Amino acid sequence: MIKKIGIERRRAKKYIFWVVCFLGLMTAVLSAQAKPFKIDDTVFVALPSDNIKDDAFIIGKVTGVNAQQNYIISVIDYVAGHDYGLSCVPMVKKSAPNSKASPYDVAWDVWKDTTVLEKERLEYLVRAKEVMGLSEGKHLFIERNNLYIVFGRWKSDAPMLTTERLEQAEHEAVNARVEVMIPALQLAQQHRRSFYDVFHRPYLPEESVLPLSQLLETVYRLFERDKVLKAAWFDFKKNRKNTVGRYYFLIEAVNKILNDANDQLYKDGIEKVSPKLIQDFKHKLKRLEISLLSE
Repeated sequence: MIKKIGIERRRAKKYIFWVVCFLGLMTAVLSAQAKPFKIDDTVFVALPSDNIKDDAFIIGKVTGVNAQQNYIISVIDYVAGHDYGLSCVPMVKKSAPNSKASPYDVAWDVWKDTTVLEKERLEYLVRAKEVMGLSEGKHLFIERNNLYIVFGRWKSDAPMLTTERLEQAEHEAVNARVEVMIPALQLAQQHRRSFYDVFHRPYLPEESVLPLSQLLETVYRLFERDKVLKAAWFDFKKNRKNTVGRYYFLIEAVNKILNDANDQLYKDGIEKVSPKLIQDFKHKLKRLEISLLSE
């Protein structure tokens, strides 16, 4: 009966997920139609990253629009430390009228450090697709930060974090433009269901072995299908640093799952599990670890 309730809940959540995806798409379309911005409008230049923690943004005032309908902005505030060299083209605010040097050359001479945006002498050309209203941009980045916090709470085994909250986060990832996070959130949900029942009762150590074994099978199949992910994992283990933005959350999730699966074998009460199930669990864990050691 409990299993049936869980299945029905997941079906309902899946339906809601696609509704939210559609609404998110419509919101993005309507947002795009709300442009163009006018001179003196205060705007938010969004420069999101796949791992969220390296997100950057610029708040600025529109000072011009070029022939390609991209915006020239004067910087009001920005995230320090990010390299803006690929996102912005510097322009001198007031070039000397008799200067023979190109304004672009002068601007690049002034902009020595591309992690620092010069506010007094320079303004910057940014792509229109990265520009949005100030309140919309702030809301987007707050939502992204909230998702990062939720994922961090799962990694730290926060006791009050429910599977439902992780499912909600999966839906929110669409609107927050971080769809690459969804596979990791799906693994997090399955991991959480390996330790808690549908009423959020913590499983005894021996009760978690079977669902954890199924989770290990899910991870194994995932790596078998995605060779790029497997290569990213190998690089992560070799360098001890997760640098692949697209797979950042997935690698973090798999790393936690493997650590928890190994720890489960040493929990009190594990001796109550049938030898056959323990043998199967160890086999899946070993098979996965061996698979992940080879490129």
